[in-house]
Parts: sequence; structure tokens; C-alpha cells
Amino acid sequence: MSPYRMLTMKTTLILLCMATLSLAADIKCLEPKGGASRLISVSGAPLTHTAQVVGEGADLQTQIDSTLARVDTALQSGGSSLAKAMKLNVYVTQNSATTAVEAALATRFKGEHKPAVSFVTTALPDANSLVAMDAVGVADGDASKINAADGIGGRVGKAYAVMPVGTRVYISGQAEKGDGTLADATKQTMASLGRTLEFLGLAKKDVIQVKSFLTPMAKCSEAEKEISAFFEDKKAPPCVFVEWTSALPIEIEMIVAAPAMSDGPAVEVRTPPGMTTPAVYSRLTIARHPTTIYTSGLYPVDPEAAPEAQLRSLFTNLKQCLDLGGSDWMHLVKATYYVNDDELNKQHNLVRPDYFSPRRPPAASKAVVAGTGRDGQGITMDFIVVPGEP
Repeated sequence: MSPYRMLTMKTTLILLCMATLSLAADIKCLEPKGGASRLISVSGAPLTHTAQVVGEGADLQTQIDSTLARVDTALQSGGSSLAKAMKLNVYVTQNSATTAVEAALATRFKGEHKPAVSFVTTALPDANSLVAMDAVGVADGDASKINAADGIGGRVGKAYAVMPVGTRVYISGQAEKGDGTLADATKQTMASLGRTLEFLGLAKKDVIQVKSFLTPMAKCSEAEKEISAFFEDKKAPPCVFVEWTSALPIEIEMIVAAPAMSDGPAVEVRTPPGMTTPAVYSRLTIARHPTTIYTSGLYPVDPEAAPEAQLRSLFTNLKQCLDLGGSDWMHLVKATYYVNDDELNKQHNLVRPDYFSPRRPPAASKAVVAGTGRDGQGITMDFIVVPGEP
């Protein structure tokens, strides 16, 4: 190889590395406080998604520290790190654990960078665990090469998967009852999600993360087995599990890479064949805007107020976040709602149409859970959004 060609290749590699670093540095932490930002945005960078990670130890603090260390390891294996985390989803078995987790995050994220953070109270797949987390972090490097690595280490399949730069799809929770058992409901629901992937022209290998809301958590291994079978065992992407209260054994949502679906608006919604089109959420959303914005978990201002007042304060909070991030109601991509109050749950369905566009509501999953991570709070919600049209 000629010296000139070698120099050209080196220059190209340097420029590619500079571009990667530039993309990875294009992060905005908005209204950071303690160990979290109210919302955080990143533009044009691959994003590492981890499986739900648990630590070890006999006490809560030890488990928190161990869990954070293991999240960091999973992120590093996927070309990222906890220092570049965009979003942390925290799962605690008791609301009282949230304060200790927040203190640990404040210690960990002392600098300018602070991720968006959300909490939910739930039983965990490992009965000895008091806390678990999954994370999204900015990755350095080629997503396809990182994903080609083994990556095995989650309870099911991979410990991480990297969303490449480009179009991504958020599929709302789908649920099939099957014969009423958790195993068959999972099998039938995964088959339904498989048909949704086919409708989109996507493949199982494109799935970045699978999140399940199930009952009972004690039988989680039955769901894991069926998910593993759908993805041919070790090829399963990172998985997350939350226990819910429902007549249905399980509901499952997906995050999917779709780089070939580049033509279209910044946000597009679609309804797969055979499904109804709901008024307050979309069956799936396609996000093409290069910027992704994550909010921390939002709570009502006054948990003692009437349910409708609580919810309107919650949506006012969301509107402030949208304004802060340069977004709007038409550019909501994905919503997650956790509730443990019947009246708030009912009112939430009535209030949402006052804010969301019926033409383009976000993909969403709503789960009745043991708690919202905070005593006295009956609902929390967090969002993924993109900026509004220029």
C-alpha cells in the first residue's frame, strides 16, 4: 500500500473519530438537579440500550452501588458508559428505596452531565433484589460492529443492543390472552409482535429492546422462555420486566431500529392490519428526527388535589418540558404511564384527549403497578419526544 493511501486512510479514520466524538458530545442536559436532568437530548448518535440489571448484596445501599456498577459494565460492553447515560429507568421493590437511589445518583453524577431518571415500584424477577435498572447511553463506534459481538449477559439474551443513527420505531404494548397462562399469552403476544414487524418490513434482528408488563412476577421465567424461543434463544435483545395488575397475563412493547425507513415526516404513526386505531395513543410511532429527547419521570404537583387537578398539573409539567426541549404535542413519540390509583387511572383516560392530537398521539404503555416510586403519588409518566418541525 502506498504511503499516500495509508495517510489518506489514517486521515479518514481520524475524521471519522472526530465526527463520532462530536456526535457523542452533542448532548443537552436541561434543568439538571441532584443526579438527574428534567430532560436530556442527544442528536445523531447511536444509543446503547441495556437489559434490566440487578446488583448483589445483603442491603439496599450495597445493591444500589452494585447495580450501578453493572449498568456501567453493560453500557461499556455496548460502546457507552454510565458517564454518557441518557436515561435510567429504576425499578424498586419499595417506594422508600427511591431516596437512597437518588442520593447515589447525585453522588455519581456530580458534573454537568445528568441523565433523565424514572422510577417504578415493582416486584423483580430475582426475588432477592431490592433495586434494578436499565439504561440508554450514547455509544461510540459502529453500531453494527458492536451489535455483532456476543453481548450475552442479560437474564434473557443480550445485556445490550445499540440503536444505530437513523429511524427508530416504538411499538406500543401488545397483548394476547392465549389460553390464559403466562406462557401461552407470551407466546401469542410475541407472535402478534412478529406480525407487526412483518407489516413494517422489519426483522427480529432489528429489535433493540423488549419490555414486558406481566403477572405474576414469580412466573417470569415462563415469559422469558417464550421470548427466548421467539428470538431463537441467545439472539434475544435486552429484556425488561415490570409486574402489573391486570386481567391479562402480559403486555409487551418493543423498540426497533429501522434505518431503511428514512423517508417521511419527523414522526409518523401507523396501525397494523387487524388492529383498531385508538384515540389517545398510537399502535406504533416512527421517529425520523435525528434528535431524541428523554424526560425524567413526571409527577402531579399536589398529590392531595382532586384527581383531575393532579392530572392537569401533570400535563402542564409535560408542556413545560416540551417547550424547554423545543418540541410540541405533535412530536410526542413514546409514553410510559405507571398508576396505582383507580380514580387517577380513570381520569387519565378522560384528560389525555384534551392535550394529545388525535392524529398523532404517542405510542404508549400504561400499567397498574405496586407504586410509582414515591409515597403518596398515584401516577407518574415519562416520555420520549423529538423537536418540533423547523
